[in-house]
Amino acid sequence: MKLHLLLSICAALTLCTNIHGETTIDNNLIQRMEEVGPKGTVSTLVYLVDHVDVKSLSDSISQANMRFVDRHQLVVETLQATALSTQGSILASLKSQQGVTKITPFWISNVIRVDARPDVIHQLANRSDVLHIYLNYSIELVTPVHMGPAEQSDNRGGVEPGITAIRATEAWEMGYTGEGVLVATLDTGVDGNHAALASRWAGLRPEYAGHPEWAFLDPYTNNHNFPFDGGSHGSHTMGSVCGGSPGLGIGVAPDAHWITSAGIDRGSISETVADSIETFEWFIDPDGNPATAWDMPRVCSNSWGLTSGHGYPNCDETFWTYLDALEAAGCVVLFSAGNEGSSGLRRPGDRATDEYRTCAVAAIDPYNPNFPIASFSSRGPTNCTPSGASAIKPDISAPGVDTYSSVPGGGYSSYSGTSMASPHINGAVALMLQANPDLDVETIKEILYSTAVDLGAAGEDNDYGHGIIDCVEAINMAIELADPCNASLGFCPQDIDGDYSVTVSDLLTVIGTWGVCGDGSFKPAGDVNGDCCVTVADILSVVDAWGNNCTPIGACCLPEGGCSEAVIEAECLQAGGEYNGDDSTCAFSNCPDNGACCFDDGSCTYGLPN
Repeated sequence: MKLHLLLSICAALTLCTNIHGETTIDNNLIQRMEEVGPKGTVSTLVYLVDHVDVKSLSDSISQANMRFVDRHQLVVETLQATALSTQGSILASLKSQQGVTKITPFWISNVIRVDARPDVIHQLANRSDVLHIYLNYSIELVTPVHMGPAEQSDNRGGVEPGITAIRATEAWEMGYTGEGVLVATLDTGVDGNHAALASRWAGLRPEYAGHPEWAFLDPYTNNHNFPFDGGSHGSHTMGSVCGGSPGLGIGVAPDAHWITSAGIDRGSISETVADSIETFEWFIDPDGNPATAWDMPRVCSNSWGLTSGHGYPNCDETFWTYLDALEAAGCVVLFSAGNEGSSGLRRPGDRATDEYRTCAVAAIDPYNPNFPIASFSSRGPTNCTPSGASAIKPDISAPGVDTYSSVPGGGYSSYSGTSMASPHINGAVALMLQANPDLDVETIKEILYSTAVDLGAAGEDNDYGHGIIDCVEAINMAIELADPCNASLGFCPQDIDGDYSVTVSDLLTVIGTWGVCGDGSFKPAGDVNGDCCVTVADILSVVDAWGNNCTPIGACCLPEGGCSEAVIEAECLQAGGEYNGDDSTCAFSNCPDNGACCFDDGSCTYGLPN
């Protein structure tokens, strides 16, 4: 539990409180309130003053060389704790007010969706704990510039040119097909019955039994039982990520498993920024348990955005907070650059606050051996930089012309657009993570950019970015960085032999490897303090932990309701409870507070949730 306490202290240091002046109300929101009148309703996003400095938190985690599961838990618990401690007063006030029709609090970015009359919005603007109030802007799909007819037949066979262009087939021959990696898209949904995709929907895996909502999100009708496609775009993009099978290739990572949110382009439904926040909050913790990380996708691609015509404040950082939170937890976030050609990139893909945020993907033509940039692919530069100076965009390129992939109903079709390009990067990241699961988000992007094949003008440019991805070189670099000495320390590193106790056997291992140092290809067994050399510090560490019980412990949701901490997993399961993961705590385990329910006839039933 010492680790958890240390991480909690670290998390507490990441809270930022802005010196608050007057609350900023978006100009477009002011205009909308005037249009609807005093009795009308406007949909808004209310950003609070207090928020987590996600960048600092992420940097601290990287420096600490934290395991992926620990990184995920720390980020999620920190975000949740901040929202829990700061939103209560506003929520209580809103629930008691007339003229409020919808309240949706989010913790991934300390923001509350409030649909209300203009007078309520003005009252919120007078609060000292409110920083910004924005119109809940509409978002839209990056619609393909060409959509061919659906072919109601089997895949035409062979490997698609786009797959070959990025050397994915060579990666398959090396043994990398995305196996063991979870990927995601925010799109129109996915046809869960399509032959090219059905078997790899994560919801069919044993760990999802009884919980399809962990693998499919429908933000509008809450129909989470089985994935469907509200259009055709989402099935097509997911096919490019992981559709088909090795040797019959429409997907870059054909053995990856997928989850998706049907949150874009749903016919008559008007999708908004709040809907995308809901999806990203789901992506970061689908099962609602911060102590588990297997359910969070390691990469997600987005084929949506805002053009300047939407009126969203240019380069406003509040739009980026939930993207940063997801990446801080360990998920690579990708955006299609847009299909507006020289008119510029869509938001948030136009962001260039540093070298890695946000990753915008351009489209090339894989049918031409020179891989020319597609005429429709959005070009840079962008001025969304810390200083306002222009910067190169997009970041990377991938195939996006006449991409052949799956469409609903079991068919296939060719689409063109940057929406087809970003899924290729999604799949490439899955291949890299199979090769080295310990890669963090920034390292993945650095590898993608540094191994890309330069196209167009020499060096990074405003057409191709760093160039077209090269899956083989990216995987090779990922493998090179998989130094065993960089592996995070386990729950009880002094338990070298894995018998859940620190005894003479562990001490003898340290003595037997005395003086040995790792060279990048191995880590000596006796290294328990993480410096990759066996020294007196390791002996002292084992002696200090002598006799410790190293059986992992965590929080247990009890069958009769409530939660118990510091419980061994086997004991929790034996008692009929639900184990929440090693080093988890009751504070963030979401255990139901069960109790008795007494009915009008005088009978009572016990063990029911509130």
